[in-house]
Amino acid sequence: MTQRPVRRLDRSALLGLAHPLRVRLYDELMSRGSATASELGRRLGESSGSTSYHLRQLERHGFVETDPDRGTGRERWWRATPESIQTRGRDFQDDPTSAEAHRLVSAEWLRTRRARQDTWLDTRRQWPQEWQASVGDSVSHLWLDREEAEQLQAQLIGLMTEWAERAEGRDGDPRYRAVEVQLALFPTGPPPVQEP
Repeated sequence: MTQRPVRRLDRSALLGLAHPLRVRLYDELMSRGSATASELGRRLGESSGSTSYHLRQLERHGFVETDPDRGTGRERWWRATPESIQTRGRDFQDDPTSAEAHRLVSAEWLRTRRARQDTWLDTRRQWPQEWQASVGDSVSHLWLDREEAEQLQAQLIGLMTEWAERAEGRDGDPRYRAVEVQLALFPTGPPPVQEP
């Protein structure tokens, strides 16, 4: 099994992604697989001209590419590039423009994840019982120090990466369904008081 590449976003790539529609387009291709600009426009309530423009911008910054296995030449099929994206707020905290771009991208990803979870909650009774019994959600509240939180985050991402590699190439196969695993690890309560 090959290691899935991880792309840590630099300032230029982050600014190229930092538009609500671009985040939604990229997220849609990641979560549902290849699509045309017209199809994405219908799903997202946007014109195909708008989705085409923003897909070309995403391509310019290396987030999406043409899917060589789809399309007839008449309509271009797009797919997300085959890598995991990593962003860290601390990489952009010294530049107000980049910090705001990181906040926008993170907030839009959170909004789209929440929307998909709401859709599941609204439609789960329409799914077969086997699917309803196979999935769920869980929240754990742990007391960790910073190093332990970093270690746990790395282990969870490693596990998700293993499963992502195992599931590669299943897009479009009717035996499989897209399954989303949402992972967020963050401290709660007020931030610690900084010593002067």
